[in-house]
Amino acid sequence: MVNVFSPKSAGRLRRGTAGFTLVEVLIAGALLAVLISGSVTALTQLNRWATGARLRTIAQAVAQQRIDLIETTPWQVIGTRPTILAAGTTTETNVPLNNDDYNAATSLISPYTNLDSQVMSTRTTVITDLTTRTLRATVTVTFTYRNRPFTITLNTLRATDSI
Repeated sequence: MVNVFSPKSAGRLRRGTAGFTLVEVLIAGALLAVLISGSVTALTQLNRWATGARLRTIAQAVAQQRIDLIETTPWQVIGTRPTILAAGTTTETNVPLNNDDYNAATSLISPYTNLDSQVMSTRTTVITDLTTRTLRATVTVTFTYRNRPFTITLNTLRATDSI
């Protein structure tokens, strides 16, 4: 059997299969917009989490710096006690956590270097005498990021260098 199409019916068949309808294009565009919007939202949240983790890491390094100073300061029983090891509380305010002096010193500054707002912290050192030859030091670094408070606390015990 032979099918014979007239030129009118052949044109109609080609015209019906030759592209996308307006509804299909609108649905595809809407799906693409939802996917792009979701991706941008997810990447923004990941960036916030990474920045928070970086700030917590730097705050821990700031606390560890004070602990290292306490542990490495020479302390003899018969001499005078160093000021850094004196019992009491010391508070340092406006300790920066996210300024990058290395970039400024090496001329790596770009328009994107200072997009973050400055995050300042407070470092509190509490030294308590346990005996005449031992002490406990607690260093706490607090800061606020995105209206949320963060606290990093490190403790150490220290004895005199002499017996």
